[in-house]
Amino acid sequence: MSTRVDTNLQFSVGVVNSEISSDVDVGVAVAADLGMSQIEIEDFWGRAACECDDALVERTRAAVERGGLYVSAVGTQAFKVLILPPGDVGDLSSIDGWDHHRIELEGGIRVAQALGSPYVRIFSCRRDDMIGMGNPSPRLPDGGPLPDDRLAGIVAVLRDAGDRAESAGVTLLVENVRSCWGNTAVNTVRILEATDHPRVKLNWDPSNDFVSGGNPYPSGYEVARPWTQHVHIKDARVVDHATGLIAWECIGRGEVDFVGQLRALIDEGFAGAVNLETHWHPEDRSKEANSRESFAGMLAALKLAQRDGA
Repeated sequence: MSTRVDTNLQFSVGVVNSEISSDVDVGVAVAADLGMSQIEIEDFWGRAACECDDALVERTRAAVERGGLYVSAVGTQAFKVLILPPGDVGDLSSIDGWDHHRIELEGGIRVAQALGSPYVRIFSCRRDDMIGMGNPSPRLPDGGPLPDDRLAGIVAVLRDAGDRAESAGVTLLVENVRSCWGNTAVNTVRILEATDHPRVKLNWDPSNDFVSGGNPYPSGYEVARPWTQHVHIKDARVVDHATGLIAWECIGRGEVDFVGQLRALIDEGFAGAVNLETHWHPEDRSKEANSRESFAGMLAALKLAQRDGA
C-alpha cells in the first residue's frame, strides 16, 4: 500500500468511485492504495443510491470500513435533468418528472444516513434549450443569464429539498455543472443566496465553472468560497472557442489553475473533502489507469501549491 496523502493537510483527499469502477470494492481498494482517506460514492455496483436496498447499503458500508476509509458524500443525479416550466412553479408535484427526482433525493439522503456521510450531492435543474450534457454549447461570460422566473422555480425546488434534508440531519451540496442553471460560481451562488437554506451548500467544481464560461480561479472561487463545503477536481481545455466544444484532460494538462486553487484551500484552512472526479477517459484505457494518472497530476499540483505557499 502506498503512503497516504500528506496528513498535515486540513482537507481530506478522496475520489468519486464511479470514476474508477462501479464495483465499490474496487474503488475502495484503489482509493486506499493511492493513500486517500475517504471516498465519494455515487455508483453502488451499477445501482443509484435510490435503488439500493438495505443489504446493498450494508455491503457498501462493510467495503468502505475494510478499506480503512469513510464516505465523504453520496452522489445523486437529483434535479440534474429536471426541466422547470415557465412562470410560477406552484405545486412542485405538477412538474414533469418531479416524483422521480424526489425519489432520487430521498434515496440519497437515506443512504447517506446509513453510511454516516454528512452530504448528498444534487443539482440545480436543467437549463433551457440544452442539448445533451451541453458539450458543445456557448461558453457565455459567467455562464450566461439566469432569468428571475427560473430562479424562483429553482429556489422552490431547493428549499423543499433542504427541508427534507434538514429533517434527516444531512446537508445537500449543489454541484455547479454546465447543463444546469447553476453552472458557474456566479450563477450557482446567486441560486444559493436566493434559496437561503442552512442545509443547501456548494460542491465547488472549478473545471465545471471553466467549461461553462467562468474564470474559476481566482475570481470564481472568491465568489464560491463562502458556500463551499466540498470540492471536485478534474481538468479541461477548450477545443473550439466558436462552438464551446471542450475536452476533459488529465489534471495538469488542461487550462484550469489547480496550483492556485489548491494553494487557496491550504491557505484558508479548508477542512472539507477535495475529491478527484477524473472525467478524462481516453479510449483503450481502463478508468482505473486514467484515474491513477490524473491523481498523479493532482498530487503534483498539490506539491507545487504547498511549496509556493511555504
